[in-house]
Amino acid sequence: MSKQLRPYGTWASPISAEAVAGKSLRFGPIQADAGTIYWSESRPDEGGRGVILHARPDGPVEDILNVPYSARSTVHEYGGGEFLAHDARVIYVEADSQDVFELQRDGAPRRLSDEPDIRFADMTMDELRGRLIVVGERHGADASDPENFLATIPTGRTGEPSRIDQLASGRDFYASPRMNPDGSQLAWLAWDLPHMPWESAALYVAEIRDDGMLCAAQYIAGGNGSAAFQPQWGEDGRLYFIWDESGWGRLCVWDGQGVAEIVARDAELLRPQWVFRMQSYVLLHGAQAAAAFIEDGETKLALIDLNTGELKSIPCDLRSIDALAPFGEGLAVIGASDNAPPAVVSVQLDGGTDTLRASGDTGLLAGDISTGEMLKFDGKDGPLYALFYSATNSKYEAAADELPPTIILVHGGPTGMADRGLKLKTQYWTSRGFAVCDLDYSGSAGYGRAYRERLNGEWGVRDVEDVAALIAHLGATGRADPDRMLISGGSAGGYTVLMALAKLDVFAAGACAYGVSDLAQLQRITHKFESGYLYGLTGSTPETCDAVFAERSPVNHAGDIRSPVIFFQGLEDKVVPPEQSRTMVETLRARGVSVAYTEFEGEGHGFRRAETIVEVLQSEYAFYAQILGLEPADALPHLEIENLTG
Repeated sequence: MSKQLRPYGTWASPISAEAVAGKSLRFGPIQADAGTIYWSESRPDEGGRGVILHARPDGPVEDILNVPYSARSTVHEYGGGEFLAHDARVIYVEADSQDVFELQRDGAPRRLSDEPDIRFADMTMDELRGRLIVVGERHGADASDPENFLATIPTGRTGEPSRIDQLASGRDFYASPRMNPDGSQLAWLAWDLPHMPWESAALYVAEIRDDGMLCAAQYIAGGNGSAAFQPQWGEDGRLYFIWDESGWGRLCVWDGQGVAEIVARDAELLRPQWVFRMQSYVLLHGAQAAAAFIEDGETKLALIDLNTGELKSIPCDLRSIDALAPFGEGLAVIGASDNAPPAVVSVQLDGGTDTLRASGDTGLLAGDISTGEMLKFDGKDGPLYALFYSATNSKYEAAADELPPTIILVHGGPTGMADRGLKLKTQYWTSRGFAVCDLDYSGSAGYGRAYRERLNGEWGVRDVEDVAALIAHLGATGRADPDRMLISGGSAGGYTVLMALAKLDVFAAGACAYGVSDLAQLQRITHKFESGYLYGLTGSTPETCDAVFAERSPVNHAGDIRSPVIFFQGLEDKVVPPEQSRTMVETLRARGVSVAYTEFEGEGHGFRRAETIVEVLQSEYAFYAQILGLEPADALPHLEIENLTG
């Protein structure tokens, strides 16, 4: 069947904005308990409610946290680690109160804590003493400087919440408290400002005294220019963890005497711990582990012999793996393939997968799916990486001499990485005739510490240079129309969007969601977790930052932006508040630059509600269509663009 000829960017697509929003489930951590797996997911069509589900190898997937209850932690503002499954008990952090509840068999929660000023996350069970050990965050009069600590919460069935006790304090941040099998030792991570966890999180172990308090902590690994990640006790009583002392996050073990590397491989197992309970490996029975390595930008799943370090590849078609748990005779993972968006997937150790919980049926034919091609190209100090998605539709094609408009995506963080596997938002664009290129600029995770540290002191400079290098590569390889380059990003990605628009006169338009525009203002109001982040990214100190922040703030370069820009902002955003977007919009508006702006009530940092996601997608498309003079097949809502002429 021949395809219809129609210009790029105007094709009728099988993917609606409503489908993207309704099927954009955000999966949280996954855990195993007595053969059952548990995970959480945020549902846009339920207003972002956090739901806990479970599945057995021979049973259906079931919700176990029913309406109106919602699980979500806001420790460090980003949260994660919102539930614990242990010995058929499910304990979770309630979204509104941030207190801890136990889910009972009748579906009603039982309150375990009643602490209005404290948020909780990342729980482990101390079964021997009938208590939880959790990360706590107390918010007092100074909202910018909460106290972080490890705490205990009794789990006895007294009918009333019991008093919590602090177990460890004095460090700026804590994460990953984990009990050893016999209940005699606790392991945890801790780090201090101005560092982020992937820069200097250190691993400690302490004996537990008869009164339940901790003996003096013993340093194990991390800190001093390296980071430890994901401690986990094995059945053998040894402590396993990831450590990037070599420059790569490698699986290591502590046997009570010393630390040894298990696998010496130049592939990445460290993950940037923006949220609690992130995983890159899981321990299995029989002195084995399964791990999701990232090598040259690609995810590779392997079985590890913990005694010899021998690796055995686990064949599967997943291009991203964000969490792992033992399940049946194999694994359950959260991952995405080229043909399916993120899902909870059962993986057999000898190959083969089965989807347990999908984000939804995409409804796409094979000919409608654009597969990400890993690009490796030259940057200032070595190779750079990006995922390129060509314009793809089973029913349409463009004229042979036409090149597609191309959207450069800039991920957030900036310590993060481009999503792998099928993402409906990306397919929304490619199925309409846009090419999309997701850039892993210098500073991105997944390529080792040296690649990540390229951005240190250079944020707003090196990332923009990398955008320019990508555009040059796309032009040289004939993948994109140089006159129809677009750039889009949110949060830290939005910052790079604005800096690139100011420094590179190559874009037809840009889209910025809750993006950073004023570094000095951001530093004054940012939350504790990131309060030292800007110093490392810009190479400044509290004494020298004023001049650097002024030079690196997009608001001070707004006079150099000539391309039209659309902004989206949540009014409840505590990470990048509305003033950041409003200031940019007012400046561009006053200069006569074409600009559009929408604020969303009830939305924070990252949009959760289906109606918001729909409006953002449709508005961004309508914006590009007006700027580029496209005539989309979609019936798009009217979008008011100020200062638009012609």
